[in-house]
Amino acid sequence: MQVAWYLYQTVSALQYIHQFDIIHRDIKTMNIFLTKTDLVKLGDFGISKILETKSQMAETVVGTPYYMAPEIVKGDSYDHKVDMWALGCVVYELLTLKKTFQATNQLRLAYEIVKGERGDIDPQYTENIQHLVSWMLQKNAKDRPSAEELLASSKFTQIADIQKMKKKVWELNTLSRKLRQLSTVSIETVPIIKSKITEVYQWGGGKLTPQKQDIFIKGKSAMQIAVGHSHFAVVTMEKELYTWANVQGGTEIVGQLGHGNTSAYKAPRKVEGLEDVIHVSCGEDFTLCVADEGKVHAFGSNYYGCLGMEEEDDAVLSPVPIPFFSSNPVEEISCGENHVAALTMDGEVYTWGCGEFGRLGLGSEDDFSIPQKVATPGKHLFKHVVCGSDGTFLITVNGRVLAAGSNEHNKLGFNSETSGLRKSKVQVYDIPCKYTFSTVKPLTRYIISQVAAGKDHSAAVDLYGHLFTFGSNKYGQLGVGDFRRHKGVCRVGGGLTGKVVDVVTCGDGFTVASINENQVFSWGNGANGRLGAVFSDQLKGPNNKSSCLPRPIFGSLYSVSNLASHHWHTIVIAEKILNQKTLKSRVSSPKYRDNSPCKVVIPQPAPQEEDSAFASEGIGSEDISSSEPVSESDGMSDSGNPLTPDIADRPSSAESFGRPRSSDRPRSAGREASIPEEDTQVPEWLKAEMDDDFIPMPGCDQIVNPVLPRQNPVANPLPSPVTPKVNLVVPGMSPALNPVTPGSVENFVHRKNGSPDSVVRSLSERIQLLETENKMLKEMVQLQDLKIKSLEMKRALDEKRDG
Repeated sequence: MQVAWYLYQTVSALQYIHQFDIIHRDIKTMNIFLTKTDLVKLGDFGISKILETKSQMAETVVGTPYYMAPEIVKGDSYDHKVDMWALGCVVYELLTLKKTFQATNQLRLAYEIVKGERGDIDPQYTENIQHLVSWMLQKNAKDRPSAEELLASSKFTQIADIQKMKKKVWELNTLSRKLRQLSTVSIETVPIIKSKITEVYQWGGGKLTPQKQDIFIKGKSAMQIAVGHSHFAVVTMEKELYTWANVQGGTEIVGQLGHGNTSAYKAPRKVEGLEDVIHVSCGEDFTLCVADEGKVHAFGSNYYGCLGMEEEDDAVLSPVPIPFFSSNPVEEISCGENHVAALTMDGEVYTWGCGEFGRLGLGSEDDFSIPQKVATPGKHLFKHVVCGSDGTFLITVNGRVLAAGSNEHNKLGFNSETSGLRKSKVQVYDIPCKYTFSTVKPLTRYIISQVAAGKDHSAAVDLYGHLFTFGSNKYGQLGVGDFRRHKGVCRVGGGLTGKVVDVVTCGDGFTVASINENQVFSWGNGANGRLGAVFSDQLKGPNNKSSCLPRPIFGSLYSVSNLASHHWHTIVIAEKILNQKTLKSRVSSPKYRDNSPCKVVIPQPAPQEEDSAFASEGIGSEDISSSEPVSESDGMSDSGNPLTPDIADRPSSAESFGRPRSSDRPRSAGREASIPEEDTQVPEWLKAEMDDDFIPMPGCDQIVNPVLPRQNPVANPLPSPVTPKVNLVVPGMSPALNPVTPGSVENFVHRKNGSPDSVVRSLSERIQLLETENKMLKEMVQLQDLKIKSLEMKRALDEKRDG
């Protein structure tokens, strides 16, 4: 039955969005779309609502009146059951071909909906489908089924073979996916990097400037990096793992390097026995890595059970697999100082290790040596897990952030301010810690793509590359230009104003960020080389070594694709592009096709000094006429096409999209303009639009600097003047002088026989007429000034008299 087929697809769509606590709120026939292959698509989520928790209810009165549920009409709170009511109205409309509730005005319609009385359905339809409609149109929301309950009901299974329909939907979607792939052609510019150098730099721990690790070149190019309290880890393109130590202050190596001993190797060394490593994360004194198939290996200290194996000793010197994840493949892993969080390929989150301050999000402060599954409020799809020193962040696919653990200094971002209209002190609700994962509400207004957690502060980047910081600002690590305490979330400005942040990382009292313009900025505590440079304004803060504004430390030669900071260390992957080739779609320059021999030579101005204010603006190059007669070959481009005045005076499309301007390249006087080799036909409507953007010039049917006979040469003929669009009506001016219309000069000149003497004589007459016009205009302006002054004096006298 066709209605059952449509009903199954629509209910399945509602079931999917409801499991993520989304209420559509505008289910109606106009928002249910049908493809050519009989697939149903649910659209128009413009007024949909995302509920924070299962128990939350919505209250806003929105939707289409004919499909509103009684609770919305009455102004009561409601949940996803309103979508089921609206779906019942849609199915009723399919069966009866009329609205479920009808009225002549909205007030009457609201009464009919609350009353709940509707017409009967034609008996030709089965009792099962009629029962389903009545079930969805129950006045009490609690009596209505959820989408999941409706699909599982016996009444529905009797009218539809769910497994068969599910298979059919999958087949139709597979076909549409293939068609989209075949019909989609990329036409955007794609840079193909032919050669590049990938380098690894580290600083901090006494190293004031970035130090290069020479081992990571060619086949050992770095792909991903991590840093702990005193050790570093790098995953190469060959999926090999390298680790080394930077021991300061007598820190002990307990196996976190994975080399089978406790030696502190100061140079990067390959970890033997590990293959196909794709991801690594470092804790205080332990290391975990993920292999190709989602298997997890661990080594180092197991004091808090961070290695995920209950029977292991206090320290493991070589990599060992974590048995729990042999059947639960991991997609991403993150280590805090003494705890771990893992995101599996099934979208589940597991935490283990030290549970102090509730950092595991398991509802207590207990320690766990075996991975524990995390329960989160509502249905969420997670894409990233991030561990801080004593807290954990979860980032959902829709940009929401959940957190658990210590909120000291508001480093998890939970604290919120309350202020009203009255002049009262702003209250801040300080939340010390969270034992379970909760939504960070101050960040819900943004779509967060990444989060970095430091010791006492955190940073977040939204979908548009804006950087936000929160937590302690003792050393200016929030980057807001001061060292004061900030109670909420701060937007970082300064050198990052207008920049798009790609990656951010936080250490102990400092922050490092890279932008899409291939620069790296750092700010905060500069002690022991944390910032990677010494700035002129760094002698500030409580230790006289801090900077409270972002300062660049890497130039634009490098593209920084990965950053990692911990304690006082930072490590980055910097890519330097040596050679690249750009593949782009064909771009047509705006030009006219014209078969007439009209042509023009564009002399370029003489080279100007670099410090000239007009060097890049092309000022002084407005003369489009040649001082010499035009020869037969003048004005021809490299492709052999003549240059029309419109082409010569118009920038190419490539220049408009950021290519180097001609003024940025060396020029010489008298050089002829060239046109790109591409030549495409411009539609007539586009020609008309482009004509409106440029000063009109004589067409090719008119004479442009006529080729003079050689037997009667004229030296330096006057150029044809180009008149702007002026239409001045001057009182008292003769019709011969009023108005001046566009192109009147050219028409005046070219009405003559074209001989040199007649051209000069005609232009002289026209100049006299223009001088007369100018004189009359000046007199008129003077009269207007006198009138204005007299009116101002009269007004002043009136005001004085009234006063």
